[in-house]
Amino acid sequence: MKSSFTKTTLITSCILAALSTTTHAEESAANHSDTQPPKTKSLFNFYGELGLGGHVALEGDDKGRYSDGTYIEAGLAIDNGKWFGLAYMEGWTVQADDEGNAWATGHGWGGFEGGFNRFYAGYRTDGKTEFMIGRMDSSLDDVQWWGDPTVEYGYAISNTRDVNVGVKIRNLEGKLRYSVAFAPESDFSEDDALIHFGKYDSFADQWKDKNAMVNGYLQYDLTDGLTLMGGGEVRNNDGGELLLLGVEYKNVAARVWHDTDKGNQESFGSESGFQTSAWYEAAQGVYLSAAYNYANFDGDNGDKEITSYINAGVWYEYGNGAFATAFDSRFGVGSDTEIGDAQVFAMQYFYW
Repeated sequence: MKSSFTKTTLITSCILAALSTTTHAEESAANHSDTQPPKTKSLFNFYGELGLGGHVALEGDDKGRYSDGTYIEAGLAIDNGKWFGLAYMEGWTVQADDEGNAWATGHGWGGFEGGFNRFYAGYRTDGKTEFMIGRMDSSLDDVQWWGDPTVEYGYAISNTRDVNVGVKIRNLEGKLRYSVAFAPESDFSEDDALIHFGKYDSFADQWKDKNAMVNGYLQYDLTDGLTLMGGGEVRNNDGGELLLLGVEYKNVAARVWHDTDKGNQESFGSESGFQTSAWYEAAQGVYLSAAYNYANFDGDNGDKEITSYINAGVWYEYGNGAFATAFDSRFGVGSDTEIGDAQVFAMQYFYW
């Protein structure tokens, strides 16, 4: 136990403290007390992108016809110390024919579709672990194109993407990184949306009749430039499970997956697939990329679908990242039954 101070000692201590404070006034002004936390500064960042362009078929019934892919997205990010949040919208044009049918290749703009795809708040610990809640990308959606450097035609694995309401926990620092997300069942539709862009807007219907799910992934850097990834997804109501494995070494990557019930997305049945890809920086800001994509879908009704194609393109970024021009191409090969006609894609991007 500490000894008691005498009155003389206390008075002497106070005088010395006062003298010390006067002598070092200028130094004290540049520091703060250990018991007083530093002031938190809120940071706001408005950012987004615009893409002008689309697709053209090189063969088949739609040969030479243009399919528009023009889109715009933007949002406001807030960072206030350990707290952060994001409100982000995306939307795209919808082509329509003379009879009002949407997504009509070769026709003009009939309307617009869009809405909030991210609206969440989060908290970040000193160890960089983040806790997030709201409308957001699922964990596997965050790495949807991991290991796929191609511009446009990379194969989309059947994991859950945006969730209407979910919770995510992640830590993306260090050699071992992880993320896990949970979303309950959703029956949110365009009828419930606060923002509606007219007859062709069905943006919010993506959350209609959705299963509850948990998905996530682990990434680990074995050595400099060599990264392993493993991920998975589990859904309720017999929605099946998805397993994903991948490896990336510098400019080359490969991934394999198996979904026991792709019906959670679009068709009832299982799917197995793999992708290999590579990219090369030909000049400053000029990136060449190519990939081979394969997927084997076995439908519950006995139907079999084979997706087998090569896509290759170029990405040119300039203006200190404010602009990019991109081109991609897609050609079915081997036993493909789904890709069909060859296509090319071109788009001009603007970032802010």
